[in-house]
Amino acid sequence: KPCDNNPKMADAKVSAFPSTGIMPKVETQALEFVRKNPTWDGRGTIVAILDTGCDPGAIGLQTTSDGKTKVIDIVDTTGSGDLDTDKEVEGKTDADCVNIVGASGKSLKLSKDWKNPTGKWYVGIKPEFDLYPKTLIRRIKKEQKSKFLEAQRKRKFDLSCTLTQLEAKSDKKEELEEIKAQIDALSALEQSYDPPGRVFDVVTFHDGKNWRAVVDTKCDGDLTKAKPMADYRIEHQYETFSALDLMNYSVNIYNEGKVVSIVVTAGSHGTHVAGIVAAHFPDDPTMNGIAPGAQIVSVKIGDTRLGSMETNTGMCRAINAILRNKCDLVNMSYGEPTSTPNKGRFPELCSELVNKYNVIFVSSAGNAGPALTTVGAPGSTTKELIGVGAYVSPDMMKSEYAMRTESKGLAEIQYTWSSRGPTANGHLGVCISAPGGAIAPIPQWTLERNTLMNGTSMASPNACGGLSLVLSALKESGISYNPHSVRRAVENSARYVENIERFAQGYGLLQVKNCFEYIKKNVKSAESSFNYLVSVVSGSGCAPTHSGPAKACGVYLREPQEVKKIVEVSASVVPKFHEDTKKTILQEFQQKILIRSSAYWVETPDCMVMNSGGRGFSFSVDPTQLTSGSHYTEVCGMDSTNLSKGPLFRIPITVIIPDVKQDKLGLSYKYQKVAFSPGKLDRKYFAIPSGATWAHIQLKPASKIDTVRKFMVASLWLSGQEGYRDHEINEFVAVRNDSVVNYNISVSANHTLELVVAQYWSSLGVCEMDVSINFYGVQVSPSSIILPVGCPGVSRVDVTSTTHRLLIEPKASFTHRHSQYRPLKATVKPLIDAVRDVLPGNRCVSQLLLEYSFQLTSKFSTKVTFPFLNSRLYDSPFGSQLYMIFDENKRTVASGDAWPDATTLQKGKYTVHLHVRHDDTKLLDSLKSMVMVLVTKLSKPVSVSAHPSYCSSVANAPKLCLEYIQDFCFLNLRQKNTYTRAYTHIHIQYTHK
Repeated sequence: KPCDNNPKMADAKVSAFPSTGIMPKVETQALEFVRKNPTWDGRGTIVAILDTGCDPGAIGLQTTSDGKTKVIDIVDTTGSGDLDTDKEVEGKTDADCVNIVGASGKSLKLSKDWKNPTGKWYVGIKPEFDLYPKTLIRRIKKEQKSKFLEAQRKRKFDLSCTLTQLEAKSDKKEELEEIKAQIDALSALEQSYDPPGRVFDVVTFHDGKNWRAVVDTKCDGDLTKAKPMADYRIEHQYETFSALDLMNYSVNIYNEGKVVSIVVTAGSHGTHVAGIVAAHFPDDPTMNGIAPGAQIVSVKIGDTRLGSMETNTGMCRAINAILRNKCDLVNMSYGEPTSTPNKGRFPELCSELVNKYNVIFVSSAGNAGPALTTVGAPGSTTKELIGVGAYVSPDMMKSEYAMRTESKGLAEIQYTWSSRGPTANGHLGVCISAPGGAIAPIPQWTLERNTLMNGTSMASPNACGGLSLVLSALKESGISYNPHSVRRAVENSARYVENIERFAQGYGLLQVKNCFEYIKKNVKSAESSFNYLVSVVSGSGCAPTHSGPAKACGVYLREPQEVKKIVEVSASVVPKFHEDTKKTILQEFQQKILIRSSAYWVETPDCMVMNSGGRGFSFSVDPTQLTSGSHYTEVCGMDSTNLSKGPLFRIPITVIIPDVKQDKLGLSYKYQKVAFSPGKLDRKYFAIPSGATWAHIQLKPASKIDTVRKFMVASLWLSGQEGYRDHEINEFVAVRNDSVVNYNISVSANHTLELVVAQYWSSLGVCEMDVSINFYGVQVSPSSIILPVGCPGVSRVDVTSTTHRLLIEPKASFTHRHSQYRPLKATVKPLIDAVRDVLPGNRCVSQLLLEYSFQLTSKFSTKVTFPFLNSRLYDSPFGSQLYMIFDENKRTVASGDAWPDATTLQKGKYTVHLHVRHDDTKLLDSLKSMVMVLVTKLSKPVSVSAHPSYCSSVANAPKLCLEYIQDFCFLNLRQKNTYTRAYTHIHIQYTHK
């Protein structure tokens, strides 16, 4: 009644909830495609989800639209749920059950009805909290501690009452002291109590047909009513640990019963992704995923021990799970920066999966935008994969984000943080875009049905679901396809969104209906059965890119010296047929190709004739004709007999022209009253002047702002074979009327620095900003000092200001100790798990196990590092790098991978195991003597005195006593202001004990 009397409510335009924006399907033609063809809803397709794992008990993940089991296999490829069950125990049968002793030492009762022809029982244990994600552990501990403290408070109250009664009696001193001690102990326990979690006994046996496992989730030893579980893919069984945690689990059994993998989710991300691809809600189709008829294979690549971080072990093992289940598509909403696109162990296996086994691989582009060249591996840096950017529509803004779209006139746009291409080797990077937000199912242990998530992690499964629809239609229609014909159709049928830049959206927004029609129309074309392998090299013999001298996928001219002259480029185009193609087809193949580019600054030949061996041609790029900013075009190969197909192959060309200098040296730039609106980007490029070592960026309102505006500020420059994260800033900032936002970024001369300022896509309203950037230079030589052990001394540091007359305040301090260790043991052995550790082609994976030992004399924050391997994941040539730290009781206290974190360790002795994997044992042998560097943080920084001359350092400086320094230390000079324009030097005095 009150609502009826409210004029605003009466005039509301929305009479029903706009459900189409909850799970976006209209934008990609997916909704229309399925409505017109109900059986083309993903039926007959299997999609592998490489993620944190999928909860089979989550809403929408039980059945497909045609009544089949939704999740047909669940595997944990990381090993985080593994436990050894190689201990055989004897069973004793009585009238009621079979009695055995579990690995925990507890007596276990087993059902007499279980079939076990061999009579052999195998046991193991797994701590509860070794399985659960940290968010669930925190919830469980909080609830358990609350119940524990409630009981203890009652006990404490009772003791206090007794104490009050006894205090009146002078002859009860001993009892008084005892009760006071108990109260003090309970008070201390309130602060220190940390629930340890349960320890599960696990029993395995063979029933004559399959291996089975039973988990004692009640921890009472009575398993007589438990149901033994086989590998999930056999019977699709899953259980719940308890009503408290609501964590569903399944099992897989390996190595003839000697290893059990308890599979749980490492987070909610994977279930959400699976829901976007294929959730099915019979009672509410508006909540359906994109392809409700598709089936799911859950592959957990997020390691619970590492907070759901992916490892090469998990990813390489995933290849087997994909092939074993005959998956049509893969979705991987994971990724990291890479130093070398298209290189690394896992990207190589992904390319093989696509080219040899005809699996379509879809992956997220990354959430590191809005700067250019921020796309991540593997999705956008491995050219065989379909990298997906994140798009948001007005319907999504309304339904998912409760935004006022009509009144503010908001249009479809790319999420501000969606990563941009091109890749360092010239590839466009982002292939297509798809809606990057959805309200989808999440695991039951989260205590929620579904939730809103956004990211290219959501755009990728939306696109993957859309391609599942396309494959479903192709299969039912009897139309042949392969990953390359599908990709070509995707690119040539996508809808280009005019107000979104090419680097962000790729070739446009996925269009399901158009994609299907393109494949159907061109199924008999010669190129539908193969891929074009395109590479370019500049006239100097080096690829015009930032990824090293290897052949590139496109032209990327970015640095100041690269854009001052015409560049001659040699291109090679080779039709890549499947290895099983008949030789007669190769012999007969020929295509007449028209070569086109729409850019006036690119000159190409008109045509070429290409046979199965491929063909080369050259073209020129003239960047001298271009104005400041980013420029993109393509050299395209067209079928001379049918131009309507669109490009058969493309050679991307990106050119970056720096802004015109505003002063003689190019040290200072100012831009006033730059206009911004939701999603608006302002990009600038600067030639970093000679001698500059850092840039200062300032952002402030040019006029009054009515409300707070949210901005993103990103700046980066590229260096050969280094990831973009090595030289970038990427920050969110709230701007108010009085805001003055300042950032500093280290730079290197003769590179191009990009600065992009963007009003966040959902930050409503317009405003104007003043933006400035100033370059400064102070060169310090040497930048670090290695101190000799056991002797005092003075080190000279030379400082030069290269850009301005500046003042510096030199400061130096010791913060960490670096200690080197050689391995005590080094063993290479083949892994015998044929299901998980034999790659396609019967390539047996071997493991190098390196063992190190160290001792701490007190409590320290400690980081275990392996400089030869660290900071490389997708670009690593090895199949794994995982270390584990054990204390003297053989308890695991920490784990780490390519990006190790510091761990607080107590006094004592520790052992480190490093696992490295590959199918080439020679590579593993080369690492047998690899050094481990232990980085120990000092309890407090030790300052080092600085003096203008050697004499003053000797005469006046107090000597420094470094009591905790061992081996060698790196001395870092931290610049505060800066020195004179002229050359000067500083003397650092130290004493070593």
